[in-house]
Amino acid sequence: MGMLMMNNGGSGTSSCIQPSPQVLASLPLLVYEYEDHPDATTAPTAVVDPADSTATAATTTTTTTKMLMYSLSERGIVYTHGSRPQMMDGNFCFSTPQGWLLILGQVSEASLWHPLTGETITLPPIHDDHYIPVNCKCLLTHNSAAHPDCAVVLLDVTDPLMWFCRVNGGTDRRWGQHTYDIGDHDLPEEFRTPSTPTKNVIEDVAALRGKLHFNFTKSDQDKMGIIDLDFPSDHGHPPAAEFHEFDVSELPEGMCSGSIYLVESMDELFAVCICCVDFDPSNIGAALIYRVDSSGEKPVAWHRVDDIGDRAFLLTDMNMATWCFASTNNLKGNTLYFLKELVAGNRDLCIYDIQEQTMEIVQVHDQEDLEIVRTQPYWINVPPC
Repeated sequence: MGMLMMNNGGSGTSSCIQPSPQVLASLPLLVYEYEDHPDATTAPTAVVDPADSTATAATTTTTTTKMLMYSLSERGIVYTHGSRPQMMDGNFCFSTPQGWLLILGQVSEASLWHPLTGETITLPPIHDDHYIPVNCKCLLTHNSAAHPDCAVVLLDVTDPLMWFCRVNGGTDRRWGQHTYDIGDHDLPEEFRTPSTPTKNVIEDVAALRGKLHFNFTKSDQDKMGIIDLDFPSDHGHPPAAEFHEFDVSELPEGMCSGSIYLVESMDELFAVCICCVDFDPSNIGAALIYRVDSSGEKPVAWHRVDDIGDRAFLLTDMNMATWCFASTNNLKGNTLYFLKELVAGNRDLCIYDIQEQTMEIVQVHDQEDLEIVRTQPYWINVPPC
């Protein structure tokens, strides 16, 4: 799967012989969508703020963005704006933890695209009554897109909205939309601004055995939510999402600040906690990994683990979290890969050795003023066979 290339050193740049323009290689890839500052002689180009919930895929198709793709296995940049596959050119791309990309066209077209083979699964069009924001979390409910019950799900990152559609099923396929309520956004009044959200949104989410699992807090209690999607064959009833919540203990005590990522791997659900020192996101103190234990289908408790074997967990905020086998992708096992927060241009990639509890930092690119647009950097992973 690799490509012939020449590495130019620690700056993260490289020259390479590209594969077919219809597919990608050297996965996993860390993808940056960015905008160059226009020259004085160039008319300004509209830039989509990743945090702007008012921008939609339907209304911002005139925005021109560039792409930079960093190969984890090659330790270098292997794609730039001019070399990205044609399927990603001019469309909005939403990467999933399962490796497939959801491609939204300039009108209402929607499809799933396999980055290694170029296979395309056409989805029902997204009509005008569905205003899909350009910065959504996206995932499949099953590891295999061929599963008869597999659905693709989009979650708005700023409002409690979700959209979903069955991948298979022919004429029975249609998009559903659901507004959910998992409580109010807990922030003291003195810290609120006009843009502060009033409702909580689903942040840490993963798909396990066809159901969506997510963490949230309600009345100062840690909860786990599970979402069941229903696609009635009777078109008189729209697709629906049913929410269930459970008390889950032991995740994790004593973490004063940090980020939590849910990862589905080999039919197990993990939580990765990146812990910070003194509430400073740039000062990473530890990384803790927990696995959920269940009683039947009901999650019960999280338990600490210190070995994930020949696996690498790939974490970003917008792409949620994914994983791949380490040895088959030229990576070291028992490792976490995540971007260091509050670093200009999102340049620093942290590589955390779980057993040794050591961390290496790699500079992905050398553009300190890289202006990220549309969405935060995300992973394109190796889709399961």
